[in-house]
Amino acid sequence: MKFAFNTRILRFHTLSDAIDLVAKAGFCALELMADRPHAFPEDLTAEKLSALNECLSERKLKVSNLDAGTVTSLVEPHNPSWVDEDWQKREQRIRYTLDCIRLAAAMGVAQVSTQGGGPIPPGTTHGESWRLFVATMHRVLPLARKLGVQLLIQPSPEMLIETSDQLLELLAELDHHESLRVTFDVVHLYCAGEDPVNAWDKLKDYVSLVRLSDAAEDRSHVHVQLGEGVLELPIFLSKIQHSGYQGFVVIQRDGSEQRADKIVYGAATYLQDIGFMTRQPDYCLLGNNV
Repeated sequence: MKFAFNTRILRFHTLSDAIDLVAKAGFCALELMADRPHAFPEDLTAEKLSALNECLSERKLKVSNLDAGTVTSLVEPHNPSWVDEDWQKREQRIRYTLDCIRLAAAMGVAQVSTQGGGPIPPGTTHGESWRLFVATMHRVLPLARKLGVQLLIQPSPEMLIETSDQLLELLAELDHHESLRVTFDVVHLYCAGEDPVNAWDKLKDYVSLVRLSDAAEDRSHVHVQLGEGVLELPIFLSKIQHSGYQGFVVIQRDGSEQRADKIVYGAATYLQDIGFMTRQPDYCLLGNNV
């Protein structure tokens, strides 16, 4: 099984330090935050992109995908969204995502993940926001197809797309477009009241990325350290392994007062202890780099 680590929790580290930490912990890949200070598309000159690719190559790390869902460098983390009432704000989200698709193609990265439509604006119906989301998808999918990059929709609490059934409905409405796939976020679907194992059976044919963390018992939108919540993660990992899933499993955590190195190494140790990650974390290499 291929495990990656999302760099968002490492946003207070330089990208090179984040790459070092993920590699030393034993992960084979990282989910690259397409935001400042790591990889906001308009900041990456050809020179910076070349240096980034060299850094990844030296550490033998792949990029599982670009994370283009939460973007603090536009306005606020979830806005502008795909369903913003203001067309100019929607255009910001569209152009940003198109830039992420171009960046992914330039890096040889096959996937860009995005939000599940966005928060439904006050005074707007679910149906109205749905039509906007479908329309904006028609703006970006042609470029994704042309450049050979998949756009991945992630269900999220308090967003237009929250559940597995809504994901299936969206895929059907867009005629199962070849460049449109799903990010399966275990905690988000659990927050929506679903059993992740049952949700996997419904979505597995459309999933190109799995995001993994543990969950709080009250189903609040919190990404808990692996093994410290209520989810039966070994059962879920066995399920997707036996289903033949070949993609990346990305470990995602919320911000924390803990040092980021402890979070990354703790996740690696947990995955090793339950028998899904075979490479020993290289603690001796940690030094003073993080």
